[in-house]
Amino acid sequence: MNQPATPQQAGYKQGLVLVVVNLLPMMGIVALMPVVPSLLEHFKGVPNIKTLAPLVLSAPGLCIAILSPFAGFFIDKWGRRKLLIRLMIIYGIGGVIPFFVDGFWTLMGGRFLLGIGEAFIMTIVNVLLGDYFLGKQRSNWLMWQGIVGTACGTLLLIISGHLATRGWQYPFLIYSSTFLFAFAAWLFIFEPSNPEIKVGVDKRATKKIPTRTIALLYLLTLSASTIYFVYTLHFSLALDEMGVKDKATIGNLSAIASTAVPVGALIFKLVYNRPIWMQLLLISILLAVGLTGISMSTNTTVAVIFAWIQQLACGMTIPVLIAWGLNILPPEFRGTGMGFWSSGFFLGQFICPVVVSVVRNATGSLLNAFEFFGILCFALAIINATYNLVKKRSPVTA
Repeated sequence: MNQPATPQQAGYKQGLVLVVVNLLPMMGIVALMPVVPSLLEHFKGVPNIKTLAPLVLSAPGLCIAILSPFAGFFIDKWGRRKLLIRLMIIYGIGGVIPFFVDGFWTLMGGRFLLGIGEAFIMTIVNVLLGDYFLGKQRSNWLMWQGIVGTACGTLLLIISGHLATRGWQYPFLIYSSTFLFAFAAWLFIFEPSNPEIKVGVDKRATKKIPTRTIALLYLLTLSASTIYFVYTLHFSLALDEMGVKDKATIGNLSAIASTAVPVGALIFKLVYNRPIWMQLLLISILLAVGLTGISMSTNTTVAVIFAWIQQLACGMTIPVLIAWGLNILPPEFRGTGMGFWSSGFFLGQFICPVVVSVVRNATGSLLNAFEFFGILCFALAIINATYNLVKKRSPVTA
């Protein structure tokens, strides 16, 4: 008799590929940050270019916010591996087009193409982490994603800045590395053999989509993302409000604070087995102390110390939310659920500046807005702790 084939087991090769591929959504924005001034100069004849140029950075995020739920649906229906490889190739093509074709609207078309790829790539990577790894292994790879992402983000800024000195189009060559990543995925990524997620088995005929679970994941991620980006998008402006006008100084102070992000990822690894409400409580306290402290700082040294504390929370937030989502989602609907996770996170990025602007106008300054969000985080921490200590259970089984 033929023995059933032993299911293929994921190891460090698959983990490393997923960590590297997960850099692509971050690379979509970071690689072009130094190029925006050059774009303004090169395309100065384009009407409303001062408004349009920043959209070069934000267009991929908009695609993720809109398309990720659809991407998640197709991932559950058609499988992971082939979609990942094909969408990485689409991402790479969209990324490098502007190097070869000089035109603003061609550039924008390439950015939207890249964003379509990001919507699938980000969702598939998170789903495969859940498919391939459990428990301690999963927490290890989520931790390494946070550490590697921070280090590579800094490196990308340096490389992109040097390439930009040769011409506005040269940083787009960075995206050609995607084709190497796609080759690595072709070599090492395999379709999970878990029968619950086996391609061709339509579980929707026998199982109901967990809409409440997905809705809770989406709303919590959206809320957390909005607060997450208060610092990320506005710290440089807060320093300017404190009187720091030199761009290099602002960059250096921000870089010092960002060293806390990988430390936050390490803290996540230590608290991974704790209930989700405890993890969120720690994040809320760190955010509260950091944001409130920044708002009350009398000099930049104190501000950076509190920014460092706040960045500990940022280093924890993404892996905590991903791990929680993977734990509560049924395997056959993991793609759909994580698609909504990606959508919620990037929608939070988009609405954050609007929310901060409203609060700033109501409170009188950006630093007062930081204080408002810090107090809000304190309030959320108290509500979370009170509810769970009184009820003796977490709000969601993780």
